[in-house]
Amino acid sequence: MSLINHPNLSNHLCIFFDKLEFQTSIGIHEHELRKKQSVVICIEMYFPLSSASPKNDSISEVLDYDTIREGIEKIVTRKHFYLQETLINEISNFCINQKNVTAVRIKIAKKNAYKNCEAVGIELVSWK
Repeated sequence: MSLINHPNLSNHLCIFFDKLEFQTSIGIHEHELRKKQSVVICIEMYFPLSSASPKNDSISEVLDYDTIREGIEKIVTRKHFYLQETLINEISNFCINQKNVTAVRIKIAKKNAYKNCEAVGIELVSWK
């Protein structure tokens, strides 16, 4: 569910990454400390149309998606995270501090946390 209809986001553009998947070291249980696991990340980043409307069809005029994906990959792979809450906060801080970002919505989930559950995770919305 997008925030694009939120009153504070009128005249905004949403860039999203749907189901980025990384292997990361995360968790508090003994087996999680020994083996990396799959984490799925969904991100929505909101920009004012005035800063997201290129005049020359050039990547230099907008946010380069590679910058975001690579930045998230660096965060996810650089250390062990005991809690998803810590990981989502670091990702949120990185995203919200990108140029012209007004808000971000992030969901992360561990895919193999429970045998009878497709994924377990958390969601965060941050405003600048």
